[in-house]
Amino acid sequence: MNRNKLIEYLEKSDLMYLATCTDNKPHVRCMAMIYSDNTIWCCSKSNRLKVKEIRQNDSIEICILTESRKDLGSIRGNGKALIVTDQKIKKKLSEQIPFFKAYWESPNDIDFTLIKLEIVEFMFHDPNDKQFYTIPAK
Repeated sequence: MNRNKLIEYLEKSDLMYLATCTDNKPHVRCMAMIYSDNTIWCCSKSNRLKVKEIRQNDSIEICILTESRKDLGSIRGNGKALIVTDQKIKKKLSEQIPFFKAYWESPNDIDFTLIKLEIVEFMFHDPNDKQFYTIPAK
């Protein structure tokens, strides 16, 4: 399995499922994702439940659907979610979010929460060869 193949799928993906867990209860939701600087990012309105859940328990898992002409597959990754407060990073990423202006006035908007996903390991179900691969994030 080639790590470059995994990165190709991450670069063309714009949706993922993000799982958080609080009080021993999992919560999964579909989210827009941004893949930039070899990192997966997402964002949210600050008052959303997922932000509260991440503040309580930063352990997460993501799932991204993949497809080829042959079949469907997936990329799963587990790790930690970090709420980003650095204004330079928030500004840089806000410029890469196509829908940003529909939700926030600026990267300094108090209602804009940027989340960095520090994935430890990916589990890749390749849609081409239908095999499962475990790939360290770094």
